[in-house]
Amino acid sequence: MKRQRATIIVELDGGILLVENRGGLVLLPGGGLHADESRLQAAARELAEETRLVAQSLLFLFEHESATNRHSVFWAAASGTALAGDDATALHRFVAGDTALNGRMSLASQQIIERFLELPRDASGVPGLPGSGHGPLQA
Repeated sequence: MKRQRATIIVELDGGILLVENRGGLVLLPGGGLHADESRLQAAARELAEETRLVAQSLLFLFEHESATNRHSVFWAAASGTALAGDDATALHRFVAGDTALNGRMSLASQQIIERFLELPRDASGVPGLPGSGHGPLQA
């Protein structure tokens, strides 16, 4: 059985926020669910632990299966100053077309970002699924 993981996309300064782990791998913020929490709770907790940002709202986007994990992918509107924390040793920003992180970003993060960038946006720029009727959930 694959590990359940909450994975968070935060758009910051014209890019997507990424974390670098102790092994030098660059990936989207997130992590495993604790036994007593929902995917939404895990997303808010992991975002705060790894980036020190506070999720003001979270929007579930999609599920993504990687070789080892089942990612529940959320988009977050967050506040605060982004700082690496917990098991994140540094923060990075992905900008479409930038090759600086090539070879260092996890395959799953690359695939999730590609899917995310293809999603339609509403008038305010929030990603969503056409006709889903789903809005952001308060964290």
